[in-house]
Amino acid sequence: MREILTLLGALSIGLSGILVILGLVFIKLKKKELHKRAMLGASFFALVFVVLYLIKSSLYPPRQYTGEHRTLYLFVLWSHTVLSVVNFPLVAYTLYLALRGNYDKHKKIARITAFVWLYVALTGWMIYFFLH
Repeated sequence: MREILTLLGALSIGLSGILVILGLVFIKLKKKELHKRAMLGASFFALVFVVLYLIKSSLYPPRQYTGEHRTLYLFVLWSHTVLSVVNFPLVAYTLYLALRGNYDKHKKIARITAFVWLYVALTGWMIYFFLH
């Protein structure tokens, strides 16, 4: 069951990252409705990841890294952890601005949010591969 939760979590954060990238492409192409759908989908899959992660963390102890690149692993893990905590309210605020129609502020903060979001998604996959 642990492996299923882990895999589903990895897939959900991967889908979230892909949808963020699609959302960025759509907004560059001025396809606002597709951008909105992609970003809401990305948010949904990110939330699915959080729920799966909390379930898995409450049921199983954390997996220990036993590889040769411990310093790199710890850097990736800690930067991922810190930025994922920052990312949650950042995404919520960015979505709030967009849904309220405050597009000037949304555009300014969304650039930062997208970068942090993609970093968290990418490092999440890196952690998955480090541990498997």
